[in-house]
Amino acid sequence: MMKKTVAVVLAVFVLFALSGLAQAAESSIAGVWSVPLLKGKDKGKEGSQIEIFEKDGVYYGKIVKLTSAPADALCTTCKKERKDKPLLGMLILWGFKKEAGRYVDGKVYAVEVGKEYKCVLTLLSPDKLQVTASVLFLSENHYWTRVK
Repeated sequence: MMKKTVAVVLAVFVLFALSGLAQAAESSIAGVWSVPLLKGKDKGKEGSQIEIFEKDGVYYGKIVKLTSAPADALCTTCKKERKDKPLLGMLILWGFKKEAGRYVDGKVYAVEVGKEYKCVLTLLSPDKLQVTASVLFLSENHYWTRVK
């Protein structure tokens, strides 16, 4: 009787563990994410939505909705080839590769300041993404929420 109980408990545990692994494996950063404003009177409110997509094992992100600016807004703070280009459709994430549960080796373009930063993306839960931008030895975390 004891062996049968242990076997049942073990089987249930293995099933839960495997379902958790399957769920974790299915979770991806691909999708549309709500990005909060970082400054100003509307700080914390949605400023835009970014669609993250995968192509040939590399992840990219582009602006698909502007919440705090007109749809035809141009990037006046951007530099070089992005200067005065439409924000909508602009590629602001590129080069991310999945490695040990994180997405590394990528870059993020902060349109607010017209600068490019090294970046790591970490999926904290299916609906919460940690975006860590770095320059030299300084880094800053931001949190995006998946749009349903």
